[in-house]
Amino acid sequence: MSEKKDNKKFEGTLECMARGILVGGSLGAIAGWFFMDFQRALGLGMLVGCLAGVTMRNVREKKEED
Repeated sequence: MSEKKDNKKFEGTLECMARGILVGGSLGAIAGWFFMDFQRALGLGMLVGCLAGVTMRNVREKKEED
């Protein structure tokens, strides 16, 4: 039973991280077209997206506890 719960938690973490990286990278690419160097904007967008994914995961876990 515990293994299924751990797998579900891990899958949720991967989903949040992937979603955050994709959205952050997309926004970084748009910023790269208009404001700054494309590679730098894409990298920073993906980094910020990773942090947003961690935050999204923490919010989901807190809601599930309540």
